[in-house]
Amino acid sequence: MTQLIKIGWLFPNMFNLHGDRGNILAIKAEAQRRGYAVEIEQINLDSEAFNPMDFDFLFCPPGEMEHFKPVVEFLEHHKDELIAYIEEHPMLVTGTTVSLFGKLIHRDDNSTIEGLGILSLETTENHSVYGDDIYYSCQYNGKEMEIIGSQIQMMDLEINEESPFGRLKYGYGNTGKTKYEGAISGKGIFTNTLGPILVCNPWLTEEIINLIEVNKGWTAFEAHRDNSLELMSLKTKTALIEKKETRLVKLSER
Repeated sequence: MTQLIKIGWLFPNMFNLHGDRGNILAIKAEAQRRGYAVEIEQINLDSEAFNPMDFDFLFCPPGEMEHFKPVVEFLEHHKDELIAYIEEHPMLVTGTTVSLFGKLIHRDDNSTIEGLGILSLETTENHSVYGDDIYYSCQYNGKEMEIIGSQIQMMDLEINEESPFGRLKYGYGNTGKTKYEGAISGKGIFTNTLGPILVCNPWLTEEIINLIEVNKGWTAFEAHRDNSLELMSLKTKTALIEKKETRLVKLSER
């Protein structure tokens, strides 16, 4: 019997900015390269039987903040399951929707939105949008790696006592004033990185699939992916980044 990986794609009918559906394609392609069957289920507000534990990987793409309230109301019924899920299972949340997993969102119009409170972070919508490259180091599933992508920052993200996902080498990160990029909780990645991140950085995609294999008790796949093209791309991009001048304040540890 073919081994099956199940992917839960959260709210694609509302959260569909920046072409981040490419992350789903990257996970699917790597799983199929290893010989696994892949089943992708879209989770929307009318999904009646959503249980995070039914999935091997969850992905939540960026979306407009105006859609956050009904999504929070939906996910509130599954909050405990999501907290338990990210302790051992990979989940990727990108862009603006990182904020709805935090405690409070301050809108530019002075209104506020209460988030799920799964993470101890607070966000403030920016009056203007910042866009640029983003480049940082991080660790996931025990592997050190460099990540590169783009960032279209619509908010400042104060992670409070949460652990940052990455340490900036270039870019805006969470606030434009620290070296913190995103947040990590258990095996859940909450990142500002677009690109899509899993297309531009297949080494992270591989570690997510490696973790899924461990969770399912499968024998680790030994045939390594040829990442030479992506590594050359990383080298080219970082060479260009090193020549750029940023208008941000000098980055410092907080």
